[in-house]
Amino acid sequence: MHQIVVAAATLAASLGGYLLAGINERRRDNRTFEHERQQKALDRADQREDNKRVFQRETLLALQDALQTMARLTGKAMHFDFMQAREGKYVHLPGSLSEDMLANTTEVRRLANRILDPKVRDTVDEFIELSSRFTTLPEHFRGLSGPDQENRSFAMLHEFNERTKAMMAVLGEAIRREIAWQPNDSSSKDTTSNDPQS
Repeated sequence: MHQIVVAAATLAASLGGYLLAGINERRRDNRTFEHERQQKALDRADQREDNKRVFQRETLLALQDALQTMARLTGKAMHFDFMQAREGKYVHLPGSLSEDMLANTTEVRRLANRILDPKVRDTVDEFIELSSRFTTLPEHFRGLSGPDQENRSFAMLHEFNERTKAMMAVLGEAIRREIAWQPNDSSSKDTTSNDPQS
């Protein structure tokens, strides 16, 4: 009888051990599965963030080129207006220059609309407004002559150059931020400061 009891106890202990081992193994499997699921979700989120950053970086670089073209075209238009005003003429820009400026402005707006950073978008909008104000018609010089005309032209050129430098500084900062970003950075912290939809 004693042997039977011992055998039964041994069997029960063995079965209990198997049951516990099975439960622990299932728990380990569940933890491993959950960990892998979370890791895959994080990897997908990192990839989406990386793709977004690459797109923003490439768009910012294209925008920088387009704005440099805008600055150059605006400078040409301002020089044309000044030279015309010296002769007492107040005319529209020549066709080719006017068409180039229109195409460039359209391109700048298209690129700026893709930028998430509101500071960059606002700065670009202000620069477009300044370019338009200085090149629409040379009314700035009407009624002026000689030194007064030159002083007005110099003041406009100085303002335009200063605003161009300020705009390029904002754009450069945004580009450097995108270049410096690494996929393992905390996307939640960074997107909160730059994404207007957050």
